[in-house]
Amino acid sequence: IGRSFIDFLHPKDRNTFASQITSGLAIPKFVNGTQDKAPLAGNPGSKMVCRIRRYRGLSSGFSVKDRVVTFMPFLLKFTFKNINDDNGEVIYLVIQASPFFSAFKVQNEVVTKALPFVIRHDANGNLEYIDPESVPYLGYLPQDLTDKDALQLYHPDDLGYLQQVYETIVKKGSSQRSKAFRMITQNGDYIKVETEWSSFINPWSRKLEFVIGKHHIIEGPSNPNVFQSPDPDKGLKLNEEQKNNVNVLRENIIRIMNEVLTKPAEVAKQQMSKRCHDLTSFMESLLEVQPKDELHLEIQDADHSYYEHDSVMLGG
Repeated sequence: IGRSFIDFLHPKDRNTFASQITSGLAIPKFVNGTQDKAPLAGNPGSKMVCRIRRYRGLSSGFSVKDRVVTFMPFLLKFTFKNINDDNGEVIYLVIQASPFFSAFKVQNEVVTKALPFVIRHDANGNLEYIDPESVPYLGYLPQDLTDKDALQLYHPDDLGYLQQVYETIVKKGSSQRSKAFRMITQNGDYIKVETEWSSFINPWSRKLEFVIGKHHIIEGPSNPNVFQSPDPDKGLKLNEEQKNNVNVLRENIIRIMNEVLTKPAEVAKQQMSKRCHDLTSFMESLLEVQPKDELHLEIQDADHSYYEHDSVMLGG
């Protein structure tokens, strides 16, 4: 009591926490002194994942100073409350913290009812979004992965198969549920996932803007505690030739995503052309409607070329 809450947060999460609070405080909705029942709908300040320091207990004979500081991941939900005290009305931040635990109990656990999670990355592989639902399965916090290379999550031995998958995504705009491939967890082990893929094509540039993978977990990692620190001695050891091959495959996937597209780009272009045509027809039909008599008297001497000009501009 009396300590700053930020003191208990992992140093890496303090800036994220502060920015979320700021964005949440900027547009809170209050009803009868408490926040509206839909807490900041669509506002990222209402929920985040962060690590909170564990208490170093006094139960054993060792001094508290000798203990390693450990952190636990939590999902924080924020609400703001107006509370009247001696100084008048004050806004308080109320935090509900729910701990995350690894979703896996035994090594290589076969998963039957895992929640799927979504990862979105751009055409250069930069990770733009990852579901908070992924935390107990992968062990990463969303802010740890944002702007990182999504292709680094894939097992090097699966990149050959995934290159074929990305070729399908680029040609068709999406891909049905893939065969199982491996994705690295925070502790350095791998889970197996099957993935449904979709993409967004920019209809003007006709380029792929981003890829969305909906990942279904089918098998857990060999170390079931995904939050454990990775063991540097157990990591994947690649020789120079293998490293070069892996880099070539990753570069190939990025090159595939950045090529001018075929079928999905044409479809997107046709859809956009149809929308533009429909809008033009609608606007022209509005402009062709004869004005009422009382208006007609006021504008009968106006230069009607303006109407034609406007119609051409809207059509363009």
